[in-house]
Amino acid sequence: MPYDVDAGPSVPRKGRRPAFNPAGPSGPALARWRAVAGALLGGILAALLGTALHAQVLRIGELALPVGAAAALVLAGSVITWCGLWARSILIAALSGGTAYVVVALVSLSTETLILTGIEGPGPEPTAVLAGNIWMFGLAVATIAGIAVCGAALRGHRSGGSAPTGS
Repeated sequence: MPYDVDAGPSVPRKGRRPAFNPAGPSGPALARWRAVAGALLGGILAALLGTALHAQVLRIGELALPVGAAAALVLAGSVITWCGLWARSILIAALSGGTAYVVVALVSLSTETLILTGIEGPGPEPTAVLAGNIWMFGLAVATIAGIAVCGAALRGHRSGGSAPTGS
């Protein structure tokens, strides 16, 4: 019987997988890379879409409400939570939120001002500055909230975890 040092016997026996998987690579290493790629993509999309959305202002007479910033935070928190639940890992949720925050920070440093935070000098409308600050600093809160939601949702899904048992 041929023997592969890395994979064991190449002839499948009862209860064992064959040494060669004809379907291609699989297993925990590939799942981990998919989760990391999904977290990075989710963070980038949340940052870019949230940056485009945060500037939407609802005007009611003289009152201007930065509802776009709140909607952008809900979007980012949802994406962060989804990434963590999809991968079943709070670390992936943290990676997604961290990626979003880094992308937002890089976008805010661009010469074309996309996020107004009040440090650009005189001129920007106060509501736009408020929306920029809500988006910029609220993203950290949305990340922490997404991680907390993932932790609470995944608590019972751990192998050998603290899920209640019936008697």
